[in-house]
Amino acid sequence: MMQIFKLLEDGNWHSLDEIAKKTKVEHDELIKHLVEAFEGGLVDYDASSGKVRLGHDLMSVVLQIKAGNESQAKWERKGVGTAIIPAGKGFQFQGIHIQNQTENDVEIKFTFDMKPKEIVISEAKPL
Repeated sequence: MMQIFKLLEDGNWHSLDEIAKKTKVEHDELIKHLVEAFEGGLVDYDASSGKVRLGHDLMSVVLQIKAGNESQAKWERKGVGTAIIPAGKGFQFQGIHIQNQTENDVEIKFTFDMKPKEIVISEAKPL
């Protein structure tokens, strides 16, 4: 299981095939482990794409451990958070302006280890 978490610690979404190939864990065993991890809130699963990533809470712990292990971090204020932003509203978080320019309330989950300046959420325009 540690191999799987190590692969997922980048915070990105990974396919089951990719995880199985890189960890050399059989597909059935991988699914068993990931179901347990999902039920325990350790990983997120996107059913539409069939991809998995480290869960928000566990990612927070990983970032805190990494921050503690990095003796000369470029920016000492590592960040992890969740926010629900009403349509058309914004707020400040650790000096970062976050603005929702959509017509819907949005929930964002974020992690960062460098100081962002601004986060703007807008609706994608169809191609």
